Amino acid sequence: MDAVLKKEIQEIVELVKTMPDSLQVRALEMLMQDLLDRQAGKTANKGGKDKEDDDEKDKPDKKPLRRESTSLDSSTLPMRVKAFMKKHEVTAGQIEKLFHIEGKQYEPIWTVETTKFSKAQIQIALLQSLQHALTSGEFSFDREEVKTECKNKNCYDGTNFKANFTNNQKYFSGLDKEAGVISLTDEGMKALAAIVVRLAGSGDAK
Repeated sequence: MDAVLKKEIQEIVELVKTMPDSLQVRALEMLMQDLLDRQAGKTANKGGKDKEDDDEKDKPDKKPLRRESTSLDSSTLPMRVKAFMKKHEVTAGQIEKLFHIEGKQYEPIWTVETTKFSKAQIQIALLQSLQHALTSGEFSFDREEVKTECKNKNCYDGTNFKANFTNNQKYFSGLDKEAGVISLTDEGMKALAAIVVRLAGSGDAK
């Protein structure tokens, strides 16, 4: 068995173990089917790649066009993000409303829904963890990046910045560290899902 494929299967099994018993069988089926579909796609695309490259060389130069946001490609999402979406019923359509997407780049287009600095800070931290997860699979954020974004959105409270995290510690893991990334707890994931739904609406079912 291919080493990469074997590793992905092991990751699926470990991820499914963290989910409620009632969801494990269905989640395992979906994630394994997704893995098989991606493997089949790689095999089918490999043969035509060289021909496509040659065709591209023969085409005349095109003027650069303004790039539009693309749809979220669920097949390329990290497994932890897929599990988050399934467990908390977050749709691809909702995420598309919060980010401008180009390939694997996600530029935030959401706006803070509150004028209270403490709540705005927590919303920014949660949404930055989602942005990070979309590319890395880890629902985490850096406090310095949150501080910068709070300043950009005019909702930075320097006096209470650290206390705001402490007062909401049920959402975060790693607050005891002076520096480094902070991860979301299960409660943090629930809070993130709730914010996604509030900001993006009910979304579509895709």
